[in-house]
Amino acid sequence: MTKSRIVFLALLLCSASAIGQTLDRSIETIQKRYANIAEKARLCETDDDQGEFGELFMNELTINSRSHQWRAVGIYGQKFRFFYKQVENDERRLYPDQLVFVKTERKSSARTYSEEFLFSETGNLIFYFQRSTNDEAMPAERRVYFAGTKALRVVEDSKTRDRLTTKDAVIVKDIMAASRRITEIFARSLKM
Repeated sequence: MTKSRIVFLALLLCSASAIGQTLDRSIETIQKRYANIAEKARLCETDDDQGEFGELFMNELTINSRSHQWRAVGIYGQKFRFFYKQVENDERRLYPDQLVFVKTERKSSARTYSEEFLFSETGNLIFYFQRSTNDEAMPAERRVYFAGTKALRVVEDSKTRDRLTTKDAVIVKDIMAASRRITEIFARSLKM
């Protein structure tokens, strides 16, 4: 009886360790993709040669570009930067239309928010990064790692959670909805 319990506990510990290692490898793969794509996006924005001849294309949508005051909000503005690329080896897709990265910036009076959405090669959201200033109701930084439609890890102001709370589930649902809206805006912008 004691030996069987020890063997069971050892197997349970090994499986938990393997699951943790798989999760860490998935997060590491996402972080590498993020570093690569974020650097290409930065070069697309700032370097003339990369902006014109680089792998990524960029479209920008600005809302209230003149910073006109909105009633009950004050100064409000929002900017979307869509980074996309050509799909290789697909004869049906002649023009670049594969969304890989989106940066958003929003200003609402004294509060500022920036978000980044990273997509996989198949178009699924795999990473979300949010930064906010002057908003006590939100963390200063939030990172969410995804596999499919499931959140793998949530990091808020250096606090890491692999098991989602009820509040995290609501936040993840909102992030997925925002991701769908952004991809719809991007798809419509290409059809204009």
